[in-house]
Amino acid sequence: MPIPWAIAAKAIPWGEVIAAAPSIVKSARELLKRTGSNDATAAADAASPEARIEALEQQVQKLDEELAASSDLIARLAEQNERLIAAVDTLHRQFAIVSVVAGVALLGAIASLLLP
Repeated sequence: MPIPWAIAAKAIPWGEVIAAAPSIVKSARELLKRTGSNDATAAADAASPEARIEALEQQVQKLDEELAASSDLIARLAEQNERLIAAVDTLHRQFAIVSVVAGVALLGAIASLLLP
């Protein structure tokens, strides 16, 4: 039996989802900015070996920062996903209970019509 999506949407803690969205978007944009610029390596290609080593060290440090930012973003997205899954699971259980109660009520109504 399909899940009524309107009921499912009402049970999701949208306040928490909306509250977390700006920080997730901000982190994603910062991560995109950092991954999009590779000017240091292009300038270092024509420079001395010392300058190239320095540029590579800066790039490794930048990659470490990006890895930390990515890990943080993934952790927050996983936490938000876990909350959404818990809300949908609760809805599924409530829907099963309501279905059983509705079925019993329907059977009672049919029995009351058939019996004098």
